[in-house]
Amino acid sequence: MLSSVCALADATSAPAPDVITQAQALAAWDRFRQAPEQQLHEAPTFLKFMQRGTVHTVLRSDLLFWMYQPYPQDVQAVLYAAYMGGNLDSQLRGKRQGDDAEAGISAALDAWAQLKLTHPKLEMKQLDQWAEARRNGQLASALAQPAAP
Repeated sequence: MLSSVCALADATSAPAPDVITQAQALAAWDRFRQAPEQQLHEAPTFLKFMQRGTVHTVLRSDLLFWMYQPYPQDVQAVLYAAYMGGNLDSQLRGKRQGDDAEAGISAALDAWAQLKLTHPKLEMKQLDQWAEARRNGQLASALAQPAAP
């Protein structure tokens, strides 16, 4: 999964430096989240930093369902990078210890809102349901429920 995201992003970017600092990773994440689809080339920087083990993320197939469905690869890559970046931000800036699925999904929901503008016919009902739950302050409990197929 990570290699496909990096391959998509690498097609339009310069290679990420060999040693990435926390500050560089967070700066790349900040640029990415401002315009995820247009700034996907920033993802390899923060994803490579995450591979060092400083940030711990659990990749649950029920939460990252879009990676296992026939959605466009660019959409999958943006949502995956957003999920990972949300976790990165929570752990490094929010000082959360370990995986933060709620922060990851919340970041993916922000990216989804932007993706819907450029992919108006694309539907992901589960993301829309989670977005509604977040608006109602119920995202954590919604994530505890099994995702609809």
